[in-house]
Amino acid sequence: MSDSNILESILCAAREDLDFFSNSGKETRERWVISKFLKIINYSFEEAEISSLEQASKVDVEFRDARFQIKEITNPKLLRGKKTKSTYNAIKVAEKLEDIELPSIAEDVPKLAKMYDLVFVETKKLSESETYKASKHHLDLIFYITRTRASLIRVEDINIKDFSSLGWRSVTCLNGKQAAVLYTNSDAPYFLKECSGMVVDIGN
Repeated sequence: MSDSNILESILCAAREDLDFFSNSGKETRERWVISKFLKIINYSFEEAEISSLEQASKVDVEFRDARFQIKEITNPKLLRGKKTKSTYNAIKVAEKLEDIELPSIAEDVPKLAKMYDLVFVETKKLSESETYKASKHHLDLIFYITRTRASLIRVEDINIKDFSSLGWRSVTCLNGKQAAVLYTNSDAPYFLKECSGMVVDIGN
């Protein structure tokens, strides 16, 4: 492959990242989260079954009888939009591979934390928000965790009592290496109830 073809391929990948993390890519990202979650828990499905709802809805994505509200837990003061745009622009103006000068954007290094604790804190905060007080009983809350310096969730971390009084139909999460079903109530989708209290690592 020639340098020009490699450069074109790198630019295409950077463009895809820019689109994916843009505001217009929100629905695509949300459907991807649900697809990735279902694949990790090894649940059979068709991509066409995963659908986005209008932005005014409290439901981000529907999958069969699941109604997912999706939240991302990122590094504090994340500058991802700025970084992806700067990276794309740097590659776009390059005429050859050695011309590429990727931008250096300083970001805060987060403190060490447990993913389970991060999810619990955010779940509690959202449960107290006026935005979800009237609808949370019918919502399946799922977190996509991209925050660094956070330990993976262990089965022994999970305590259903932590979430049972917060009012959500179910609480699940996904990170780069695992998926976990932390809580389900009696009205939760059956496929989530089957996995309640389960942590599935990628590759297992």
